[in-house]
Amino acid sequence: MVVNKVSATTQPRVLQVLTGEASAMKDNISEGVQTVLINADMTKSKLDVLEERLTMIERASAYEFGNAAGLCLVLDVVIPPKFKVPEFEKYKGATCPKSHLIMYCRKMAAHAHNEKLLMHFFQDSLAGMSLNWYMHLELARVRSWKDLVDAFLKQYKYNIDMAPDKM
Repeated sequence: MVVNKVSATTQPRVLQVLTGEASAMKDNISEGVQTVLINADMTKSKLDVLEERLTMIERASAYEFGNAAGLCLVLDVVIPPKFKVPEFEKYKGATCPKSHLIMYCRKMAAHAHNEKLLMHFFQDSLAGMSLNWYMHLELARVRSWKDLVDAFLKQYKYNIDMAPDKM
């Protein structure tokens, strides 16, 4: 049997394990202390279940970053030999998203027919909260360049009617 002794004051809780018959344990329980008798076999099985769950959670979170394909928004992207990523003005979410898409497409014009390449390198044109937004996109919801553009415009639609930045 296990006896859980909890002090009635604000002191930290104390877990005390005692073995033997319940009548013999009564002598070990001091006055003013709340006691709970728990079946030791039941507690062990509950602890085993909790330990299994914790192990599964630890494995899942470690595997999450160990599975590179699971982290990619665009699978099977083929980067052409000698491809050099253009320098992009980084979108931070405070300007017109349509203007940013036009700028991005113009810099990627040589690869405009390669949707996977456009999708993959779009992240290089983002910074701050917009990059964070991209990193949290789900593969199931973004399957094409059009899906990505639609999601981007929806996310930053409040900036669409902004006047162009003055230079």
